[in-house]
Amino acid sequence: MQTLSAPVQSRQHSHSFPLTLLLALLLWLPFLADAQQSCRVLNSTLLDFGTVSTAGNSSSSATLTISCQGFPGVPVQVTVCIFVDEGLPTGMAPRRMGNDAGAFMAYDLYANAARTQLIGPFGRGYDVFYTFLSVPITGSTQINLTAYGRVPPGQNLPAAYRYENVMSPGLLRYVFAAPLGGASSGENCRDGVAPAFGSAGQSTFTFGDARARVADNCIITLASDLDFGTVIQLDGPRDASSLIQLRCATDTAWSVTLGKGLNATASGVRRMISNGNFLQYALYKDPALLLPWGDTQATAVTDTGENENVSLTVYGRVFPQPAAVPGSYRDTITVTLTY
Repeated sequence: MQTLSAPVQSRQHSHSFPLTLLLALLLWLPFLADAQQSCRVLNSTLLDFGTVSTAGNSSSSATLTISCQGFPGVPVQVTVCIFVDEGLPTGMAPRRMGNDAGAFMAYDLYANAARTQLIGPFGRGYDVFYTFLSVPITGSTQINLTAYGRVPPGQNLPAAYRYENVMSPGLLRYVFAAPLGGASSGENCRDGVAPAFGSAGQSTFTFGDARARVADNCIITLASDLDFGTVIQLDGPRDASSLIQLRCATDTAWSVTLGKGLNATASGVRRMISNGNFLQYALYKDPALLLPWGDTQATAVTDTGENENVSLTVYGRVFPQPAAVPGSYRDTITVTLTY
């Protein structure tokens, strides 16, 4: 009898050990659900577009550093989701930056690098911007999350003053899964739905401002030739015109001057040349040929940009020169755009 009792006792003892572990784990679960599990945004960088061009897309990004604190010794999955208020000045899809002159620049904030998913305020129906974290047995972890910005082209934007939007407050919501459980969905994170023995919560944070400047720039898009054609004899004046086109940012003051050319006299009279022979001519700002167009600010054409193409007509006259030697006469004029 003694030889048979030992195996029975051994089997009873071996079965009780897993039962003890299971009971211990079940006793831990309510404690873990009540533990101080939380997430917060430690830092958010500026969404700084720098100097933007009105001719094409301008892009930037901001980095959010997120920290999550679980319970030491128990690894757990966490879902975090980010919501960003429209800020001041207000506006969504597009958002807006404003400047001290009362002008507004449209931009948007996206959850992905392709810039197809907008990040919106909480409760406004936008797709959820979320991600997953794994909190290790150390009980804490952190990740960097990127938000992407874009300023679309074609906006009529004054160049003076910096544009800015204050996007605070931001909202971080999070859901801790149960130990050994899978991460929750982005929708559950948004709605604050925690699984059994999990937890959910939220915290606010300061999202970095969006900032941009408009390039105080101008470009010449066209400078056509001034062709006086062909004449048999220059016993009278010969007139012609050409075109200069330019584009300047809104509220950018600009001026256009015309150089004296390559063959001007010491007194500044413009001349075309052909095999050492010269023809005198002049350039004007008006069709009546009363306002000379020169290379000084006093004789320049001036205006202020509106982010639109501007066409300027150059009026030219070759003076009567009956003794002119036949030939093909040319000169080169430098067009200078100052802004």
